[in-house]
Amino acid sequence: MSENQSNVKVAVVIGLLLTIADFTAGFLAYPYLPEKVPTHWNISGEVNGWGSAWQGAFLLPLIMLGVFLLLVFIPKIDPKRKSYAQMSKPYSAIVLVTMLFLSVMYFGTLGASLGYFKTVPSLVYLGVGALFMVIGNYMGKLKHNYFMGIRTPWTLSSEEVWYKTHRMAGPFWVIGGILFMVSSLLPTGFMTPIILIIIFGLAVIPVGYSYVIFRRLEREK
Repeated sequence: MSENQSNVKVAVVIGLLLTIADFTAGFLAYPYLPEKVPTHWNISGEVNGWGSAWQGAFLLPLIMLGVFLLLVFIPKIDPKRKSYAQMSKPYSAIVLVTMLFLSVMYFGTLGASLGYFKTVPSLVYLGVGALFMVIGNYMGKLKHNYFMGIRTPWTLSSEEVWYKTHRMAGPFWVIGGILFMVSSLLPTGFMTPIILIIIFGLAVIPVGYSYVIFRRLEREK
């Protein structure tokens, strides 16, 4: 078995085990859940969404199963499927950390529904920050594809723009992830605007950078 196949197999097996673990936890917890469970918290940590016991037990595992199947089949349906053989390690790592993030979020919300936690936003913010850091660490190694990465008209139209944009955005996302995790420990009055600024920066700056690089390369032709 090649290293590429091994990376993908490990990601698939661990992702499947996490999904099974979440469904198992849901079946075990379902009889003990109240009729109404919290399903959403606002940025201040206050519950602003409620659902049934069934939703609390099985909604996130079903979403996780859908994400898992999507991530497994994406390399088979992407017109640039050959790129995945060249980036099996970063793709597998991002798949694994995404599945782990969803699983942690599920157990956090399930624990809140059962009364073990009063709130879960701090857990969410720490998880999102860690997710940004891992994705950023591997972003520069992502090859040209249509599903994963910074997909703008300019990165999709040019492999060179794709490469330069992701090389810039990788460290930027790692730093953003660290700041996101630190910000989650601040009082809400400080945390909320800082987190919104970080998210805005991580989303907008790489997009703008890809356009600038594309125009620069166009002028050089």
